[in-house]
Amino acid sequence: MKIVYFIPGVGVSGGIAVICQHANRLLKRGHQVYLVTEINQPRIDWFPEQKVPVININEYPEDVDILIATGWSTSFTIVNLPAKRKFYFVQSDETRFHPEGSDFQGITALSYLFNFNYFTEARWIQKWLSTDFDHDSELIPNGLDSEIFFPSKPLVAKAKRKRVLLEGAIDLPYKGMAEAFSAVSNLDVEVWCVSSLGNPKPKWRCDRFFSEVPISRMRKIYSSCDVLLKLSRVEGFFGPPLEMMACGGTVVVGKVTGYDEYIEDGYNALVVDAGDITAASSAVAKLIYDNELRSKLIANGLITAKKWQWEPSIDRLEAYFQRVLDKNQGNYNSVTRQLANQSVVTYYQRLLSSSFNNSIISSNTTSPEPMDIIYSHVRQINWLKRFSCFIYKIYKNIKRLRFMVLLHQ
Repeated sequence: MKIVYFIPGVGVSGGIAVICQHANRLLKRGHQVYLVTEINQPRIDWFPEQKVPVININEYPEDVDILIATGWSTSFTIVNLPAKRKFYFVQSDETRFHPEGSDFQGITALSYLFNFNYFTEARWIQKWLSTDFDHDSELIPNGLDSEIFFPSKPLVAKAKRKRVLLEGAIDLPYKGMAEAFSAVSNLDVEVWCVSSLGNPKPKWRCDRFFSEVPISRMRKIYSSCDVLLKLSRVEGFFGPPLEMMACGGTVVVGKVTGYDEYIEDGYNALVVDAGDITAASSAVAKLIYDNELRSKLIANGLITAKKWQWEPSIDRLEAYFQRVLDKNQGNYNSVTRQLANQSVVTYYQRLLSSSFNNSIISSNTTSPEPMDIIYSHVRQINWLKRFSCFIYKIYKNIKRLRFMVLLHQ
């Protein structure tokens, strides 16, 4: 099969990492696979062993069998791209990424009305697609790559004073990083932070900060810390806690969509109510001082991580694609349906044009790097294309060099 994943960006993010797992494993099975984006000079060098060609939309291949939208913004683009069958890989309810009642929240909701074939990574999303949009979707659970995430030599040897890791995009409020910093502010711990978007505020206590960390380097950071605290208010499939478990650490999480895919309170993690800073602080303190409980959660976390493997999920995904092709599913030849699809796309393009003119930028968790967002907008101005491409390339190289220097300090 010739398979194309249309991606919204190439910045470091959990959503793009999952897509890379799909694409590279399908490529290894002998399929022709491409990652297509509207960003010029696309490159995903932060994902280990990335072999799938990453190309611009202007290089879109011919005779595509399977075309997959991977986020709300990409769904509008694939309507007008040729393919035998079109799919929508839904990794979250992305209406929650935008301000309540905003135009972007409304247009994101419209993206789920397209008559694509739907698949998703979590049970709650599958239920939501059925309840809210009457879509029958295929469940393709995420896995844990044991060649990437495993106990590793720490960047800095652990000491008697416990080390707490806070992970998430700081500038996306629903990632709960402000609450996480507040929860550890009065604890006798060393605080490390990883963020793909935004830096810690001056008043936040942060002993070590990492930005845009390549996936292959994360295990060293996980292995350097004792406890991961995650207080996100919006998630699809909760990836970092499972990665922390695989690296021999333990976890405190807030109740968020997707946490119960694998997390069991008191068995492999401690779970608190969403947004309850006091409870989160108490849970972290409990793990700091209760060695027996911490050891129990670590042991059970390692058992949990081993259960989540990628290859069975790729078996299901491959079979799903083939089944849709063989059964000739979908209403892509319906003139009325195509007209409805095109009308939604036209509305989206007009909204987007109006929003750009008013300098409204809507972020997307699958492409959280701010320069990716700005660059995707600037590139539409013809005379700035080459200049912006040059500046963007320099920016990425500086960020990469800065990370490598920090990593080896």
